[in-house]
Amino acid sequence: MSRRRWLKDCLACASLWALGPAARAVSSAAVLPVVPLAVGEHANRDFVLPLMELIADGAGIEWQIEWVPYARALLQAERGQSLCFGIARTPARERVYTFSDVLFDNHVWLIARRERRLRIQKQSDLDSLTVCARQGVDLNPEFEESNSTRRQVQLSVGGLAARVRMLMGGRCDVVLASHRSPDSWLIEQRLRKEVGLGSALEVLPKPLMVKPVHFAVGLNTPLAALLPRINKGLAARRHAIRALVDSER
Repeated sequence: MSRRRWLKDCLACASLWALGPAARAVSSAAVLPVVPLAVGEHANRDFVLPLMELIADGAGIEWQIEWVPYARALLQAERGQSLCFGIARTPARERVYTFSDVLFDNHVWLIARRERRLRIQKQSDLDSLTVCARQGVDLNPEFEESNSTRRQVQLSVGGLAARVRMLMGGRCDVVLASHRSPDSWLIEQRLRKEVGLGSALEVLPKPLMVKPVHFAVGLNTPLAALLPRINKGLAARRHAIRALVDSER
């Protein structure tokens, strides 16, 4: 399906949704809204795909998923070309995007070389350290405002394995890694699976921050009209989504 075709379909479906229950009942058997969705290419597909199935089932939609670099996903959403999955709200983003209800909480974990024996309890403990983070991912205003004067940030366009290579190569002191679980052992499990350096690395026991994440799309774009329907899908499948979030996928 061409980009022009799916955008046309989404506009038609959004208009149908605005007409009310009677019009929707007539057409629901014939067509479901096809919603373009951009997902970061390094996202965990074993988790994301079942999550999207649950939401699609609850909302009565079909996803057209595109796996792209995270920065591109943000840009496509800003332009109204697709929704973006997994965006955290910040004051700057609220001037650009409109957001769905919360999908789940994302926990930002710190990974360090075990030999360093770092003990970091709060963001100010990172002062004088160099941090490896994923490019295009905002942390929070407090962290970003202090970056230029208190610490250095090395950005990576790759996934977790790329940031760990930077860590092991001495380019940074700690790596930031996001995971939905509040349990550090799941990020340790991911490290062993993706990197295989379990004995050399440690995940610090307390997450640096917790960030609710959402779907988002550009303000006043046609796709924004579908967010109320997606929110209803989230509410309808909330218990199943919670069970998936708590799983080991």
